[in-house]
Amino acid sequence: MEFGIPVNILKNANLVRENLERIGIANRKTKIITPSCYMILNEQNDTYYIMHFKELLARDGFRLMLDSVDIDRRNSIITMLINWGYISVYGDNFDKVYQEPLKSQIYVLPYKEKSVYTINHKYELKKGDIKCLKV
Repeated sequence: MEFGIPVNILKNANLVRENLERIGIANRKTKIITPSCYMILNEQNDTYYIMHFKELLARDGFRLMLDSVDIDRRNSIITMLINWGYISVYGDNFDKVYQEPLKSQIYVLPYKEKSVYTINHKYELKKGDIKCLKV
């Protein structure tokens, strides 16, 4: 099973990573945001991938349900990053249907508000088999 979408970094990788940390599901009352996606570098083929956190868990052998909403959310986030000029996608493995991101299902935490939010990671990237780029 293939996990994630391979991407080209058009800007700084740290900028992409930092933005991904601020995109996800947020509780504005409690000031908690849960990032939906992470960017990893596969050192074997020197390719960056953007993956939903459930894809990362499945890759690690956890049994869980990755549903169409999760894939839609991941693809919407990738579409936002494309529209912002941060990334492009390799080849034909990305559904171009996501011309307009599902903004109602995704919250983009403004950078100026990051310090008042708690970032609740559902996945901790590990160094080793795939190099992590987590802040």
